[in-house]
Amino acid sequence: MTAYLLDTNHLGAALDDNSIVYERVVAARREGSRVGTCYPVLCELAVGLEQTARRDQNWKALRVFLKQIRIWPIDLRTVRLYGELYQELRSIGRVLSQVDVMVAALSCRMRLTVLTTDGDFEAIGGLRTENWLVR
Repeated sequence: MTAYLLDTNHLGAALDDNSIVYERVVAARREGSRVGTCYPVLCELAVGLEQTARRDQNWKALRVFLKQIRIWPIDLRTVRLYGELYQELRSIGRVLSQVDVMVAALSCRMRLTVLTTDGDFEAIGGLRTENWLVR
Protein backbone atom coordinates (compact mmCIF):
# COMPACT_ATOMS: atom_id res chain seq x y z
CA MET A 1 0.00 0.00 0.00
CA THR A 2 1.31 3.44 -0.92
CA ALA A 3 1.43 6.24 1.63
CA TYR A 4 1.71 9.91 0.79
CA LEU A 5 2.78 12.93 2.82
CA LEU A 6 1.41 16.28 1.64
CA ASP A 7 4.01 19.05 1.66
CA THR A 8 2.81 22.61 2.19
CA ASN A 9 2.20 23.43 -1.47
CA HIS A 10 0.07 20.32 -1.97
CA LEU A 11 -1.81 20.68 1.31
CA GLY A 12 -2.70 24.26 0.41
CA ALA A 13 -3.88 23.20 -3.04
CA ALA A 14 -5.98 20.38 -1.57
CA LEU A 15 -8.08 22.89 0.38
CA ASP A 16 -9.92 23.66 -2.84
CA ASP A 17 -12.20 20.68 -3.39
CA ASN A 18 -12.13 21.41 -7.15
CA SER A 19 -8.34 21.05 -7.36
CA ILE A 20 -6.49 18.18 -8.98
CA VAL A 21 -4.73 17.51 -5.68
CA TYR A 22 -8.02 17.16 -3.80
CA GLU A 23 -9.35 14.82 -6.50
CA ARG A 24 -6.22 12.68 -6.40
CA VAL A 25 -6.23 12.51 -2.58
CA VAL A 26 -9.83 11.27 -2.66
CA ALA A 27 -8.97 8.73 -5.36
CA ALA A 28 -5.85 7.52 -3.52
CA ARG A 29 -7.79 7.02 -0.30
CA ARG A 30 -10.52 5.17 -2.19
CA GLU A 31 -7.83 2.83 -3.55
CA GLY A 32 -6.58 2.13 -0.01
CA SER A 33 -3.57 4.44 0.12
CA ARG A 34 -2.75 6.36 3.28
CA VAL A 35 -2.56 10.13 2.90
CA GLY A 36 -1.43 12.55 5.53
CA THR A 37 0.74 15.44 6.56
CA CYS A 38 2.64 16.49 9.68
CA TYR A 39 2.58 19.36 12.15
CA PRO A 40 5.60 21.21 10.71
CA VAL A 41 3.77 21.41 7.37
CA LEU A 42 0.64 22.63 9.15
CA CYS A 43 2.69 25.34 10.86
CA GLU A 44 4.15 26.46 7.55
CA LEU A 45 0.69 26.49 5.97
CA ALA A 46 -0.70 28.51 8.90
CA VAL A 47 1.64 31.36 8.02
CA GLY A 48 0.25 31.41 4.51
CA LEU A 49 -3.37 31.15 5.60
CA GLU A 50 -2.96 34.12 7.90
CA GLN A 51 -1.88 36.23 4.93
CA THR A 52 -4.82 35.42 2.65
CA ALA A 53 -7.86 37.57 1.99
CA ARG A 54 -10.04 34.49 2.62
CA ARG A 55 -8.41 33.66 5.94
CA ASP A 56 -11.50 32.37 7.79
CA GLN A 57 -12.77 30.34 4.82
CA ASN A 58 -9.34 28.79 4.33
CA TRP A 59 -9.07 27.81 8.01
CA LYS A 60 -12.52 26.20 7.77
CA ALA A 61 -11.51 24.33 4.62
CA LEU A 62 -8.36 23.10 6.39
CA ARG A 63 -10.35 21.81 9.38
CA VAL A 64 -12.72 19.94 7.05
CA PHE A 65 -9.89 18.49 4.94
CA LEU A 66 -7.89 17.33 7.97
CA LYS A 67 -10.78 15.02 8.89
CA GLN A 68 -10.01 13.08 5.70
CA ILE A 69 -6.27 12.57 6.19
CA ARG A 70 -3.79 11.56 8.86
CA ILE A 71 -1.46 13.81 10.80
CA TRP A 72 1.75 11.91 11.43
CA PRO A 73 3.70 12.88 14.56
CA ILE A 74 7.40 13.59 14.70
CA ASP A 75 8.78 11.00 17.13
CA LEU A 76 12.27 10.62 18.62
CA ARG A 77 13.47 8.30 15.83
CA THR A 78 12.42 10.92 13.29
CA VAL A 79 14.18 13.62 15.33
CA ARG A 80 17.41 11.65 15.21
CA LEU A 81 17.07 11.08 11.46
CA TYR A 82 16.40 14.82 11.09
CA GLY A 83 19.75 15.56 12.75
CA GLU A 84 21.56 13.06 10.54
CA LEU A 85 19.97 14.41 7.36
CA TYR A 86 20.68 18.00 8.34
CA GLN A 87 24.37 17.23 8.93
CA GLU A 88 24.64 15.19 5.73
CA LEU A 89 23.12 18.02 3.66
CA ARG A 90 25.30 20.61 5.37
CA SER A 91 28.43 18.57 4.61
CA ILE A 92 27.66 18.70 0.88
CA GLY A 93 26.80 22.40 0.99
CA ARG A 94 23.03 22.03 0.67
CA VAL A 95 20.73 24.02 2.91
CA LEU A 96 17.05 23.13 3.12
CA SER A 97 14.46 24.73 5.34
CA GLN A 98 13.99 23.06 8.70
CA VAL A 99 10.44 22.11 7.70
CA ASP A 100 11.71 20.41 4.53
CA VAL A 101 14.29 18.43 6.50
CA MET A 102 11.56 17.36 8.98
CA VAL A 103 9.31 16.30 6.10
CA ALA A 104 12.19 14.38 4.54
CA ALA A 105 13.10 12.67 7.81
CA LEU A 106 9.51 11.61 8.47
CA SER A 107 9.09 10.44 4.90
CA CYS A 108 12.28 8.38 4.98
CA ARG A 109 11.46 6.81 8.34
CA MET A 110 7.87 5.91 7.43
CA ARG A 111 8.54 5.19 3.74
CA LEU A 112 6.16 7.92 2.59
CA THR A 113 6.11 9.53 -0.84
CA VAL A 114 6.28 13.31 -0.50
CA LEU A 115 3.73 15.18 -2.60
CA THR A 116 5.50 18.42 -3.45
CA THR A 117 6.57 20.88 -6.11
CA ASP A 118 9.78 21.60 -4.17
CA GLY A 119 12.88 20.53 -6.08
CA ASP A 120 15.07 20.88 -2.98
CA PHE A 121 14.03 17.37 -1.93
CA GLU A 122 16.12 15.99 -4.83
CA ALA A 123 19.19 16.54 -2.61
CA ILE A 124 18.07 13.65 -0.41
CA GLY A 125 18.91 10.31 -1.96
CA GLY A 126 16.24 7.65 -1.83
CA LEU A 127 13.43 10.07 -1.00
CA ARG A 128 10.39 9.46 -3.18
CA THR A 129 8.51 12.52 -4.43
CA GLU A 130 5.59 13.17 -6.76
CA ASN A 131 4.00 16.35 -8.03
CA TRP A 132 0.22 16.07 -8.22
CA LEU A 133 -0.22 19.70 -9.28
CA VAL A 134 0.54 18.69 -12.86
CA ARG A 135 -1.89 16.58 -14.82
